[in-house]
Amino acid sequence: MDSALQGIKVIDFSQWLPGQYCGMVLADFGADVIKVEGIKGDPNRNFAPQLVPGMSSWNLALNRNKRGITVNLKPEEGKEILKNLLKSADVFLEGFRPGYLQSKGLGYDEISKINPRLIYCSITGFGQDSKFRQQPAHDLNIIGLSGMNFLNDTGNVAISEVQVSAIGSSLNAVAAISMALLAREKTGKGQKIDVSLYNTALSMQIVSLASILGCRVTGDTPFGRRAHYYDVYKTKDGKYISVGTIEPKFWQRFCDMIGLPELKDRQYDFAHEKEITQIISNKLQTKTRDEWVALAEDGTFCVTPVYSPDEALENDMTAASGMLETRSEDLGEVSYLKPAVKLSDTPCEIRFRGPYIGEHNQEVLLELGYTEEEIAGFKAKGVI
Repeated sequence: MDSALQGIKVIDFSQWLPGQYCGMVLADFGADVIKVEGIKGDPNRNFAPQLVPGMSSWNLALNRNKRGITVNLKPEEGKEILKNLLKSADVFLEGFRPGYLQSKGLGYDEISKINPRLIYCSITGFGQDSKFRQQPAHDLNIIGLSGMNFLNDTGNVAISEVQVSAIGSSLNAVAAISMALLAREKTGKGQKIDVSLYNTALSMQIVSLASILGCRVTGDTPFGRRAHYYDVYKTKDGKYISVGTIEPKFWQRFCDMIGLPELKDRQYDFAHEKEITQIISNKLQTKTRDEWVALAEDGTFCVTPVYSPDEALENDMTAASGMLETRSEDLGEVSYLKPAVKLSDTPCEIRFRGPYIGEHNQEVLLELGYTEEEIAGFKAKGVI
């Protein structure tokens, strides 16, 4: 059975997480993704841990199912190689600062002339047209600038292990590329896609920001994400449980569970929010996390443990999710985390590991029509 994106050719010229994850998802669903790197390889190849030199866990996770080539854009021959790749491509994925590829003659306006059907997707910090487009920023900067750090409503800055704006931008790019491919079926033309980490971070806060904007009109106080019935509480052993008892029936069962039935009628007593929160906090510190979890009937009323990433990998829910796949590769056993979406007829598939630096130079350049002699010359001159 054909894969969902079989026959779609993607040139992935991204160096960091947002573009690489997007390319990974497209590859997992069958696209022929050619990963283009500089001749020294992407920076994340050297991150720890490395299974073998130049092959980090990061690199293996994000570049599986991709063929890999190296191209030096400084000489004209390198630019021509990339142009030749793009002539027959369906999608170009890049994450350079706005203007960089244009300065090399590889911007959308130039490339669309040689391939009008190309979908040209750029993922950057602030977008192509923002006055801040040249400002460098990683996920930590973006979530701070967008207000996302303060979603805990307390003013305490939160730092997540998840690169929220980066992964969110990856998924926005996957969606945008899919829509552009569908539009091309109708129009026959490609188009330019502009994905911004900052815009993504704002869009992911739609509920809280809508509340703030609405309260500016009504004069109300914005209702945050936290309340005494919807919070994270510390337990006796220094671990945590999540209490998400929004529904009154769940709140009442929670009050019975912790032995505070007198709070059943005070779910919406926001005038005494701090007092009620402190009462619950004191009570929950009388037992360990797992002791409370045992009383919570497997989360049937939305009281659940807060797991560490290690615990999450090992728990039954992850085993039941089908998200983890372990394969024997030539460099050893590798465990992969699959995309979250499941298609019934055209599922994703991990077919092969991420490439070594320039592993498919010969194969891909021969497909483009270069001779073995030309390829050898490119290598001798540092073009590939």
